[in-house]
Amino acid sequence: MKAGAAVAYQGEAGAFSDDAARSLVSGAETEGHPTFDDAFAAVERGDADFALLPVENSISGSVPRVYDLLWADERITIVDEIVYRVVQNVIGIAGATLESLREIRSHPVALEQCRRFLRAHPQLHVAVVADTAGAVREIAVLRDPAVGAIAGSLAAERYGAQILAPNVQDVDDNFTRFFLLQRDAPARDKGTRACVALSLANRPGSLRNALGAFADEGLDLRTLVSRPSLERPFTYRFYCEIAPVERAALERALAHVDGDTRVLGFY
Repeated sequence: MKAGAAVAYQGEAGAFSDDAARSLVSGAETEGHPTFDDAFAAVERGDADFALLPVENSISGSVPRVYDLLWADERITIVDEIVYRVVQNVIGIAGATLESLREIRSHPVALEQCRRFLRAHPQLHVAVVADTAGAVREIAVLRDPAVGAIAGSLAAERYGAQILAPNVQDVDDNFTRFFLLQRDAPARDKGTRACVALSLANRPGSLRNALGAFADEGLDLRTLVSRPSLERPFTYRFYCEIAPVERAALERALAHVDGDTRVLGFY
């Protein structure tokens, strides 16, 4: 990857995605966008070299929208991934204390990861916002010691706020996995993993047979995500992450799948 590559992500400066992008792509020039779709579109247009988007959290599960976007544009493929440790903190302005807070703001996924803390502090009104770092920026502008945010330490540092309670997520081992996406990437035949999309025939056993074809080739299934196909009501598309031995083995397995298939990337 070239030094100074532009990496689009969802969120504001100081978000977990911002930090993850800088960790994965050395010297990255990161660019925040309001939504996953906006970050993806920046790569489609060529305004960014890459997009870094979350696909799975160890507490809250998969982030299915990213898979939908990958299916919609065949030019965009997965070229790398990073597993990033997420530490959620209660953040307030200078002079605030945990006891002074009456409202907490954060992204819904972050709030979901901190249910135990929120149950233990029923006096806190919960306000849902679009981004964790954006929540910290808001409280820094508001300057009300009664209003805090849940976000990462990078956001607190960037906006001059302070951590009032560290590590408030329900599970200490809180990790988010991100895909690095690129348009018109050079073809790759090998990687630790591959992601494959399956649009299967609607007949008994089609999913079983597809998974059996992977097993017969010694391909280990890591995740399986089901999404509405949007082609007809109550029809679905499946996204499989597998550990390929070689491209030929994957191609042999896909040849036995009854339906449309697409390799979304090796990484």
